[in-house]
Amino acid sequence: MKIILFSKNKHKAREIQNILDLEVNIFSDFVESFDVIENATTFKGNAILKVKALQERLPKEILKDYILMSEDSGICIEELDYKPGIYSSRYANINDFNNKENINNAKDASDIDNINKVIKELNNKNITSSNAYFISCVAVIKNKQILTTHGFLSGKVINKILGNRGFGYDPIFIPNGFEKSLGELDSDIKDSISHRFRALNLMKILIR
Repeated sequence: MKIILFSKNKHKAREIQNILDLEVNIFSDFVESFDVIENATTFKGNAILKVKALQERLPKEILKDYILMSEDSGICIEELDYKPGIYSSRYANINDFNNKENINNAKDASDIDNINKVIKELNNKNITSSNAYFISCVAVIKNKQILTTHGFLSGKVINKILGNRGFGYDPIFIPNGFEKSLGELDSDIKDSISHRFRALNLMKILIR
């Protein structure tokens, strides 16, 4: 069983491969890289948009040999009105969350820019931490059927960077029950508790 993942993020592909113990291939190995306008209002909606776009672009002879997968994830921070949410990857490039055009036109920002914006927003509120949770939705097309699962990881974000492991918001997120950030934890530990692990673990049951 092999997977084609709609993602340009090799870190994400490697993490998914480790969790599923299946071969995971980046979609650009099969077709020219392309973007999808993620204009759904939920993680599930965006994940389905991406996996359907992948299905449309791939040659039919490839489809019969692979499971197609996409994943949409982000962080919701209580003190920031649960932002950035579905806009986590482009948070630093959004200036006005009430302006749909600004949101839709915003490009993905670098991990460090997104992290620094969260830290700045926390500091502007004179707080050092906030309750938060990560959410992941995995969407799969197998035998022409769309399957979706969700996973969550609760904890808190802090206003300083701890560790350089992982990616995304990992260095400023401390999971409940831990004293270290996801950026400090060994990958084996992170993979065993992450929101992505929980969504993928459920998906593993559905696809097998």
